[in-house]
Amino acid sequence: MVLRGHVDWLSRRQMIGWAQDAAAPDTPVSLFISVDGRVVGRCLADRPREDLVREGIGHGRHGFDFTFPEGVLPALARCTVAVRREGDGAVLPGSPRALDPITAFDEDLQARLAHALAEPVDYAERDRRLVFLMKEAQRLRQAGADDAGMAPELSSRPRALVIDTVMPTAGRDAGSNAILSHVRSLQRLGYAVTFAPADMVGDATALEAEGVRCCLSPWYVTVEEVLRRHSGAFALVYLHRVDTAGRYTQLVRDTQRGARLVYSVADLHHLRTARQAEVEGRVDLAAYAEHLRFLELTAARSADAVITHSTVEAALLRRHIPAERVHVVPWAVAPNPTTAPFGQRRGLAFIGGYRHKPNVDAARYLIEAVMPAVATSGPAILCLLVGSDIPENLRALALTQPGVEVIGQVPDLASVFDGVRLTVAPLAYGAGVKGKVLDSLAAGVPCVCTPAAAEGIDLPEPLARLVADTSVGLARSIMALHQDEGLNQACSEAGLAYVAERFGEGRIDDLMRPAVERAV
Repeated sequence: MVLRGHVDWLSRRQMIGWAQDAAAPDTPVSLFISVDGRVVGRCLADRPREDLVREGIGHGRHGFDFTFPEGVLPALARCTVAVRREGDGAVLPGSPRALDPITAFDEDLQARLAHALAEPVDYAERDRRLVFLMKEAQRLRQAGADDAGMAPELSSRPRALVIDTVMPTAGRDAGSNAILSHVRSLQRLGYAVTFAPADMVGDATALEAEGVRCCLSPWYVTVEEVLRRHSGAFALVYLHRVDTAGRYTQLVRDTQRGARLVYSVADLHHLRTARQAEVEGRVDLAAYAEHLRFLELTAARSADAVITHSTVEAALLRRHIPAERVHVVPWAVAPNPTTAPFGQRRGLAFIGGYRHKPNVDAARYLIEAVMPAVATSGPAILCLLVGSDIPENLRALALTQPGVEVIGQVPDLASVFDGVRLTVAPLAYGAGVKGKVLDSLAAGVPCVCTPAAAEGIDLPEPLARLVADTSVGLARSIMALHQDEGLNQACSEAGLAYVAERFGEGRIDDLMRPAVERAV
């Protein structure tokens, strides 16, 4: 009797095909399947197949789909699978078929490994398997790190490790802009830069596109692991913010002997907190500020070089550590002046991230005190609140003051700068250099500031005359800039010139070099 059919698909999980007895075309064929001559199962070729119907092969119910029992196919040896008709042993066309050993970590191998690990075992066998898997995982992680360029012999340049609390995102906040600018400066100064966030997560696409190697999960679990696995690999370790400096300074000294340790303060948290405590009259915050002061000064004393963006903070730090170890290094800001004419722009904007308490306090002061003072000085002026995470109580407060409009987060600040004549930064307290001020000046949009907002950047004339410490003084500067095109233009040109002179990449490199030069 002629056996028609074919084995259409064979894997280590299943086999699919069809079979028909030419002498009894409407009767399902019973098949048995063998592996290396050993029968491992039976199946009936009675499944409907539309392709068989189209080809005119009987009624089409001649298909079979056989799933191999677990463990019958050897994973690491070649085997032969045969399909025969039960009764006379006639071999199905397309059979026997050979399966090669598993050499790739495909779904079949993964399923078999999972099945083997799921089998009940005693404690000793469980521990043996766990040790094996951990050893292999460690080997793969090390191989992944080496492939990513972390092997010391793969780089002819001195290597710098930059550690921050989280992965930076361009434009998200001043801290991100600063760390990205300093990473690029290190690259221009000749370093091969590696970046590690303390939480070991984040999107590394943008940084890696710039040639920065990133240490993330699953290749690394902690920053501690990065430092220990690559002991002695780094000529420079740059710690951003007091949190990272407090956690990793000693381990850097232990694992990267001879490396230059740079601590970038971002801004002095204890200074900002002490000022907030004074403004709010809070004894608890004052005590916490003293605790932060101890941590920050300890980190500064433990570093080979300390970087701050602010001239004011530099002077404060030099009272506690040798002056030559303190370096004022801002971040690069590129002039990008708005092209919208003065006559096509109206109003002002306050820009900030509202998870930052000083910004919430400043926005409240702007709504409750500054804008009412502006309203009494002349025609109504529109005020925009721009930035992420604006709290609901601030939105509600904005509704009580005519002319104040909540915009929230925008994808690009250029759209804001193209629409307003000036910005305002009425901060009552803070520390460091304020990114919102620099961004505004770089757009050619003058910024009216309180002393706290202008601190640390040494504004030139006529920009310095826009600084005021009262609501009436701020309102006076706002009205002058909004009404006087000549004054606005002069301040715009002064701001652009100031940014180009003080915040260009070349100047950042010149300021960064002394902070890192002993490691080069």
